[in-house]
Amino acid sequence: MLTLTKHFRTDYRIVIAESPSPSIFHAAEELRHFLGEITGVGFPIVFDDAEPIDTEIIIGQNRHFEALQTGIDICELGFEGVWIQTVGTSLILAGSDVRGALYAVYEFLDCYLGCRWFTAELSKIPHRPDLTIPEINHRYIPQLELRDPYNCGYSDPDFMCRNRVNSGFHGKLSRAQGGCVFYARFVHTMNELVPPEQYYDTHPEYFALQYDKNGENPTRRGGYSQPCLTNPDVLQIALKNVRKILDENPDASIMSVSQNDIHFSCQCENCRAVDREEGSPSGALLRFVNAIAEDIEKDYPNVAIDTLAYVYTRKPPRITKPRKNVIVRLCSIECCFGHPLESCSYTWMDGGGHSTFSADLEGWASISNRLHIWDYTANFAHALQPFPDFKVLKPNIQYFIRNGVTGIFEEGENCIPERGELYALRQYVLARLLWNPEQDVDQMINEFLFAYYGMAAPAVRAWFDLLHDQVKEDTHVCIYDSPHQPYLSPAFLDESDLLFDQAERMADSEVFLQRVKTLRFSIRYVRLCNTPNTDPGRKEAAEEFIRDVREAGIGSYREGTKLEDIEPKILEGSI
Repeated sequence: MLTLTKHFRTDYRIVIAESPSPSIFHAAEELRHFLGEITGVGFPIVFDDAEPIDTEIIIGQNRHFEALQTGIDICELGFEGVWIQTVGTSLILAGSDVRGALYAVYEFLDCYLGCRWFTAELSKIPHRPDLTIPEINHRYIPQLELRDPYNCGYSDPDFMCRNRVNSGFHGKLSRAQGGCVFYARFVHTMNELVPPEQYYDTHPEYFALQYDKNGENPTRRGGYSQPCLTNPDVLQIALKNVRKILDENPDASIMSVSQNDIHFSCQCENCRAVDREEGSPSGALLRFVNAIAEDIEKDYPNVAIDTLAYVYTRKPPRITKPRKNVIVRLCSIECCFGHPLESCSYTWMDGGGHSTFSADLEGWASISNRLHIWDYTANFAHALQPFPDFKVLKPNIQYFIRNGVTGIFEEGENCIPERGELYALRQYVLARLLWNPEQDVDQMINEFLFAYYGMAAPAVRAWFDLLHDQVKEDTHVCIYDSPHQPYLSPAFLDESDLLFDQAERMADSEVFLQRVKTLRFSIRYVRLCNTPNTDPGRKEAAEEFIRDVREAGIGSYREGTKLEDIEPKILEGSI
């Protein structure tokens, strides 16, 4: 047992290398800050040119760490692994000088001192003037190289860093915060790599050939289309632009070469021949991506080329395999998020039929060196509407990892500056699960709800459980669900209103009350969408709802829209 403080005094100091990396220095500052907040005691920071003493907290690799001869191999921890160990009366927080030692500090504060960082604005830091810790020998290496719980407008770097997120897209993590997995370009890049405005008029053959619904009238598609991936000139144009982008982004470790967000591929004779040979349009895409990856490999040895397995390219090819410097990102957009992906094969995209996501995941896993996932955690058509997916978050992440996935991007709400629904909770739970998918989700939820809603938390938890109980074996949850789903029945709405009435009565501060009211928008929205516009009082209720939403700072009801785009539909009852 180590006594770090007693009676508002400490004999301990924090030790770092004499010339620390930015993240090591930040780790020491963060540890001093939070230990001070916990205990009310100031912990000095010294460099390793000081004479060692018996009571030290040693961060990262330095002379004092080496003198203790702990046997900890920092190199084997990689960039992000942590090793926390008590040695005599000293405490070692070991890890790389990129992110590992910094993460070791947060892991210690989290797992052994009970610190929680729920949102950018809300944390729980315990108060313990007499601070003791047990003997510790804790080694952990995260299983995912990319961890990104994306939620539009909520990318606070301190929140991300403290929850050990290394966001590759939206996280603006400084070098002091460990930096991040940096994409030169993130997704849907073909229009930039082969610009139709530059080439279509003179070279329409560079772009996708499409037939009409009768298989006639072949036409090359300009504008936002897809390129013809079997045209050798297209490959050279794309390669030139990939190299230009990489030269402009020397810190990038990933470059996306991925299809545009439109659901067709080229149907020219050459492309169709490859499709037949490979059994999927992913074959032509992967051959194209592999050619770029091979070309850049020598000049950009630390860069991987990333592409999508998305909609029509989701099925893996029969013949071609991704090169070692290619990342395939498999997308689950069509799937049900009310049941675990491992056991539910329902998909909305083929009219409610059944997909083969599991087969595709296992197929890509069998041929890929680095397989990532693009997952979805929001309703993109009705952003305020309840989205009961919390029961699948942990099993899905575990399922991905069991199948060799090494990176996960969780696409949350993409349009709301202020949160309605449960986005703040979802982002927190996802951040923690992506770091360690074995954690107790119920404990996370309860801790968050009590911090976020105060005395109203039990009623909010009761509503949370009621919502998820609506998802039965034959009830599916998809990302474009309307407000007319079985899990949003009138009986559910009635019981929800009783629970929100209780939560509002129990709220013990104005802040907690406003958060409850903001969460209640999800029920008010669904009820309005299901109330006929002939119903007495509906117009007044709709006007009040719109006013309340605006006052709360919410910026949109639907991805790609503004408030004024949707409010007329809410008023007239045509959602």
